[in-house]
Amino acid sequence: MVELHEAPFLSLAGVSKRYERVQALQNADITLYPGHCHALVGENGAGKSTLIKIIGGMVRPDAGSMTVEGRDVELSSPAEALKLGISVVPQELIFVPNLSVAENILLGDFTSKASFVDFRRTAGRARELLGRLGVDVDVTAPLGSLSPAVQQLAMIARGLAKDAKLLILDEPTAALSDQEAEHLFTVLDDLRESGMALVYVSHRMAELRRLAQDVTVLRDGERVASWMGEGVPDDERLIEAMVGRSITRFFSADRKRTPSQRERLRVTGLSRRGVLNDVSFSVAEGEILAITGLMGAGRTEVLRCLVGADQANAMEVAVDGEVVGIRNPAQAKQAGIALVPEERKTQGLVGGMTVTDNISLPHLKRWSKVALLLDRKRRPAVAQVATQVGLRPTTYDTPVQALSGGNQQKAVIGKAVLGNPRIILLDEPTRGIDVAVKHEIYALIGRLADEGCAVVVVSSDMLEVLGIADRILVLRAGEVVGCIDGDGATESDILRLSMPDLSSHKAAGVGASSTKGTE
Repeated sequence: MVELHEAPFLSLAGVSKRYERVQALQNADITLYPGHCHALVGENGAGKSTLIKIIGGMVRPDAGSMTVEGRDVELSSPAEALKLGISVVPQELIFVPNLSVAENILLGDFTSKASFVDFRRTAGRARELLGRLGVDVDVTAPLGSLSPAVQQLAMIARGLAKDAKLLILDEPTAALSDQEAEHLFTVLDDLRESGMALVYVSHRMAELRRLAQDVTVLRDGERVASWMGEGVPDDERLIEAMVGRSITRFFSADRKRTPSQRERLRVTGLSRRGVLNDVSFSVAEGEILAITGLMGAGRTEVLRCLVGADQANAMEVAVDGEVVGIRNPAQAKQAGIALVPEERKTQGLVGGMTVTDNISLPHLKRWSKVALLLDRKRRPAVAQVATQVGLRPTTYDTPVQALSGGNQQKAVIGKAVLGNPRIILLDEPTRGIDVAVKHEIYALIGRLADEGCAVVVVSSDMLEVLGIADRILVLRAGEVVGCIDGDGATESDILRLSMPDLSSHKAAGVGASSTKGTE
C-alpha cells in the first residue's frame, strides 16, 4: 500500500452532468493526490470523458463542487484550468501539424523580443522541456511530420511549459509501439516522483498495473468503487465493479466447437512485393482462424489484399471450392467476403452520418427502386442486424460519431454482417473498447462461426488469440512460419514462432504446432 499525502491536489464531489436525454455523470466524485497516478476506469459511456472535460475546464457541471489545493473553484475554460496547473492530453491529440514542435509546445506563450517572436529562445525553451522527458528531436520540424510518440510527448511538454501540477492522459499508448510506450511510462514515473498528480485512462490492464497507485471506477456516470493507495485490484473485482456483475469466464465457454470439414476459404500464394511472400492458408465453415505475429509481420496486409483494398502481385482465392477473382472490394463483397477494418473511425465509419446510413451504406442497391431509396424496408433490416450485434444507439438517426467506442465497433461489424457474408475478416476487433464490450464481441464472433461463417481474426492481443481461435496462423516478415491448434496453445508457442531470435528453438516448445490448413 502507498501512503497518501494529507492534502489532495484536486477533489470533485457530487458532480452531475446531463446532455439532453443522457445522464453522463450522477453525483460522481474523485480525489487526486500529488505524487500519485490515479487510474480512471469504466466501460465506454461510463462518464470518464465527461469527468475529464469537467476537470479540464472544457465542460461545466450541472451540480457539484471542485477544490484545487484546498480552494473552491469553478472553471469556465481550459485556459483557467491551465492557470491552476491542470493539463489534459486527450486521446485525439490537438495540435497544429504544420507548426514546428517548438511552436506547438509553446503555443500562446512564445518568448518574444520587441513585439516579435524570439524563435531562437522559443526553440531553446522547447528543447529544455523535451529534455526533461528524454526526447531529443529537431524542434524546428513540423510536429505533424513526426511519430505519434513524439507528438504525445510534445503535448506533455506543453503541460510542463504551463507548470502543470496535474496531468491527465486519455488512452496515451493507442498509437505507440511497445518500446515507445515503455519510454512514456518511464517519463510518467519521473513526473509522478517529482510530485505531479497523474490521471491515466486506459482499457489495458497491464498498463494500469504498471503505473497506478489509486483507482476510481465509474459505471453509468457514478463512482461505484475506489482503491486508494492499493494499486489495481485483481481482474475479477475490477470487472465486477465496471459491469455490475461477475464475469467468471472472459471467453466463450463453448470455444471447443467442431468446425465443418467443408473448406470455405482457401488462399494460395498471396504475395505483395516487399510486404507478403507466398502466404497460403485455408479456413473451414464454422471455424475461427486467428492471424497473429509481431508488428510489421503483414497481418493487416493479408486482409486488405483479400478484399482488394491493396493489390496483390499474386494470389488465388477459392470460396466454397470455386476460384474467384478479387481486385476490388466490390468483387470481394460479391464473393461473400466482408472486412471489419482496423481503424473504425477512419476506415469503417462516416462520423457525421447516422447509424442507419452507416450500416446500410454498402448495401443501398438492396432497397433502391428507380433511383429511389425504400426507407420503410431499409430501416427494419438495419434494426434487425443492430439487435443481432448488440448495438444500442439512442436512436438509429443518431450520428454514429456520438456513440461510444464499443457501439461504434458494433456498427462496423453490423455493416459487415448485413451483407450476409460467408467469410468475415476482423482486424483488431476489440482494440480500444472496454472489457464488457470485448466479452460481447467474443460471443458475437462465436455465434457467427456457429452460423457457418468462416471467421478470420487479426489480433496483436495474444490472450485474445488464445481465447477465441480454433487455429492460429503465425506470420513473420510477411511469411507464414507456422499454424498452431488453438487447444493447448500458449503465448510461448506464438512467441517462439514470431520472434526470429527464438524461432530456431521452435522444436523445444512448439511440439503441438502443425501446418494443418496452411496450404
